Amino acid sequence: MSPGEAPHLYHSSSLWFEWLRNGILNIDIDANGEKPILHYLIDLNVFKVNSTGLLKIVMVTDNQSSDTVKISLIESLKNMSQDKNGFALLYILATFSKSKLPSLLLGDVSTEIKRKNIFNKGYLPGDNKSSNLSNLQIVKKWGNQLRPFLDLEQKTIARLQGKHTSQKDSQWLFSYILNKTKKKSPAKKWEQLSRKRHR
Repeated sequence: MSPGEAPHLYHSSSLWFEWLRNGILNIDIDANGEKPILHYLIDLNVFKVNSTGLLKIVMVTDNQSSDTVKISLIESLKNMSQDKNGFALLYILATFSKSKLPSLLLGDVSTEIKRKNIFNKGYLPGDNKSSNLSNLQIVKKWGNQLRPFLDLEQKTIARLQGKHTSQKDSQWLFSYILNKTKKKSPAKKWEQLSRKRHR
């Protein structure tokens, strides 16, 4: 028996994960996301786990069909995504896949600003310009410029961790969220140079 046939019963995590992948989770989430996502959902009290490790959705009655449970669960998860503990749901639910996802922020520093600081010629406040940087100065400069990203990673992972969501689970979730929020530069249209310019 599976969640599709009896969503009110306890089932294995792999069966629940396949059930979630069919209309609830983003289609690009593969098997590597099974444990991190299910552990996160357990910590959000979406699922409860019994002594044998089987999972059951909280607040489901015996007479509800799989489709009814899915509709109800999607609405519940959408509401949870507005809470500080459920913030990661925005990035893993298919409901939000076509929405513009917010970037992860740390104070007033975004990953976009951090990226700009690394690749432009500017320096961070407090850095002295020098045309002849020693190895120590170079390491210090890059360390200072990477610090906002490292702080963002550390604080996001700390927010994601819970009783069941381990650090490894949180690292996978952080990596997935970061990939979802990356902005791709638009491809430049290829143009052939006119031969007249070379005459």
